[in-house]
Amino acid sequence: MNAAAAEPYRYRPTLALPYWDEIGGFIEDAVTDAAATNGREPRTLFPATTAYVLWAWQSRGTPLERTRIFRASVVEEFVHLGMGHYLRGSRATHRATLTLMVRALNPADSLPKQRPIPRSVPTQPYSAAEIAALHSWALGQNTSRRRHDALTLLALGLGAGLATREILELRVSSMDIRGDQLVVIVWESRPRVVPVLPDWQPPLKRSAVEFDPGDWVFVPGRSGSRTWQVTDFLHRAHTTLDVRPSRMRATWLLHHLTHGTPPQEFLRISGLKNLAALDKIATFAPRTRHNQNPLIPR
Repeated sequence: MNAAAAEPYRYRPTLALPYWDEIGGFIEDAVTDAAATNGREPRTLFPATTAYVLWAWQSRGTPLERTRIFRASVVEEFVHLGMGHYLRGSRATHRATLTLMVRALNPADSLPKQRPIPRSVPTQPYSAAEIAALHSWALGQNTSRRRHDALTLLALGLGAGLATREILELRVSSMDIRGDQLVVIVWESRPRVVPVLPDWQPPLKRSAVEFDPGDWVFVPGRSGSRTWQVTDFLHRAHTTLDVRPSRMRATWLLHHLTHGTPPQEFLRISGLKNLAALDKIATFAPRTRHNQNPLIPR
C-alpha cells in the first residue's frame, strides 16, 4: 500500500470548523480505529461522529476521553435530547452509526435498552422568504461548480419534488426537454415522469446541454451514489440554513396541492400511492372559503 492510500480520510464539516483544532484529532483517531474494527469506510462514520462529539464536548461538557464520550447511555441522550431538529430517520441512522462506534471503541460498556424514537412532526414546507434565502445561498457558493451543484439540488428538490435517493441517482440521460418543458424521468423505486416547475428549469437545462448523458445531474463526477453525499455537500457549503431535500419535496407537494393539480396527475408525478399520504402536508395549506382545490380535505 502506498503512502497516499494509507493516509486517513480528512473530514472538515463547516459547523465544527471553529472547534476543529480542539476536537478534530480526537474524532479522526476514533473514526480511524473504529473503521479498522468494523470494516466501515471512514467517510461514512464522520458525519454522525462529528455531530455527536461536538455536542457531548460542547453542550454536555464531557472530556475528550473515549470511555467518557463513547458510552451507549450518552448516545441515547444525544439521540433524544441533542437531535431535536433531525428527522426520525436521520436520528435512527445516527444512532446505528454511533452504536457501532461504541462497540468498537468501548466494548466493555453495556448497551442500555434503546428507547423508541418518537415519530417526527410533519415536515414543514419552506416559506417564500426561506426559498429566497436558499436561492441566495446557492448563488453565494465560492466556485461556479459549487453554485451550479447547489442550484441543481434546489431545482431537483423544489422544482421536481425528488427525494434524496432520487436526486443522487438521477443521470443527465434521464432529463428530457420537450419544447419549453423539461421533465425528469425517475427509474428507481417510484418510476415516473416529473415536469419541472418553470422557475427551476434553467440549471437543469444547462446540465442537459453541457454534461455527458451518463453523468450524474447532482455533483457530476461522483464515483457512485450513496445517501451521505448530500449531507457531505451541505456540510461543505458554508450555511446554517436548514437545507433538506425532505422539506424541498414537502414544498413541491404543497405547491401542487394548492395550485389545483388534478388528483390523478398529482399521484402520477409525485409517486404517491394515494391521496391519504398528503394529509400531513394538507395541514400547511391555506384554508379560505375561496380555495377550491379538490385535493385539500374539507
